[in-house]
Amino acid sequence: ARQEKRISRGRILGGTSALPGAHPWMAALYIADEFCAGTLVSSCWIVSAAHCFLRNPLKSQIRVVLGQHSFNDTGPNTRTFAVQDYILYPPVFAALVKLKKVEGRCALKTPFIRPICLPGKDLTFPDHSCCKISGWGHMHEKANSYSHLMEGVVKIIPFDQCSSPDVYGSEVRSGMLCAGSESCVDACQGDSGGPLACDCDGVSFLYGIISWGDGCGRSGKPGVYTLVNYMLHIKSIFHTVLYAL
Repeated sequence: ARQEKRISRGRILGGTSALPGAHPWMAALYIADEFCAGTLVSSCWIVSAAHCFLRNPLKSQIRVVLGQHSFNDTGPNTRTFAVQDYILYPPVFAALVKLKKVEGRCALKTPFIRPICLPGKDLTFPDHSCCKISGWGHMHEKANSYSHLMEGVVKIIPFDQCSSPDVYGSEVRSGMLCAGSESCVDACQGDSGGPLACDCDGVSFLYGIISWGDGCGRSGKPGVYTLVNYMLHIKSIFHTVLYAL
């Protein structure tokens, strides 16, 4: 059965420890008694996964921590925000979260906090490109703890391969992409909503959002991601908000 990758992980499965500040766009979302990741795309806006919010949590139940390295640690490099609003767009499994301003401002750039770039309409990464995933999620499928930020490299898998009957079939559709690794690097529970970041000319772009997959690191069952390019360019509230940034 499909197993959604919800935020409550200790680390990227099969990954390595990330250096503090290596992924300054990472956001930790504490949603009532659940945990998800997100990606800072401007001073006030976070992109995450819709299924993190499907229980319709009160905005007062959501806390966003930027600059976090270790799970649930608010050290000197972190900034914590309440949420002003969140917008769900289930057709592409995505969510937008607006931070509540503190003294008239949202996130200020620091060595540990910085938005990632959004891809332009024509920016695509070819099949087999290497991209990075990062998160605090579980280290294996049955784990139940989190720790410090982990990272891993995955390759974009051809759509035809991922939508074949022996992988995900018709569950994978337009607006999704698959990525995985022969060395079993994968996202897991608790990494949901985090970034698939691909580099072009030394600049990192948010190319995918960690969404779902069967288990964690299972052979022949890669991770499935929301394709940010698709989300940006369909005529939706996401298109309107993100193009206003």
